[in-house]
Amino acid sequence: MVCIGVGVGASAADPATWSGTARVIDGDTISVRQQRIRIAAIDACELGQTGFRNGKVWQCGIEGRAFLRRMIDGEHISCRIIDRDQYRRLVGHCFYRETDVGLAMVRAGLAESMLRYLPSSHPINLVEYGEAENSARDRRLGLWSAEIESPHLYRRAKKSRAP
Repeated sequence: MVCIGVGVGASAADPATWSGTARVIDGDTISVRQQRIRIAAIDACELGQTGFRNGKVWQCGIEGRAFLRRMIDGEHISCRIIDRDQYRRLVGHCFYRETDVGLAMVRAGLAESMLRYLPSSHPINLVEYGEAENSARDRRLGLWSAEIESPHLYRRAKKSRAP
């Protein structure tokens, strides 16, 4: 599959697919054919973010990236582009074979569902993401097994501490 209709002026209404070999940047960002894509509907720990689990420092950002790497790094994936974020990255609903990559991260407890920024025309099953997050929380997986700041609150606090 090739890139279809994605340009600098692409909007949420543009039907676009970006596919190719995935390279994982962090727990919610990948690169496909030198294009950064933010995985839609999720928020994973930042690479430098930590928490406490079982009385020890837990590198949640490193673990989230490692999980995503095991799942898709070097594999052919396809992302339906649904938006651009505030940093002009493409935002995509991404799949490896039949697996919804964002949903897999939420199910593993290595990302929170982040649905509030989705455009109204998105194809994502909000109920499925909510149920996946609730299940991960109930089973105390990943983020839900640790004392950790929510990734969006961590970024906000880090930004306010910057000189």
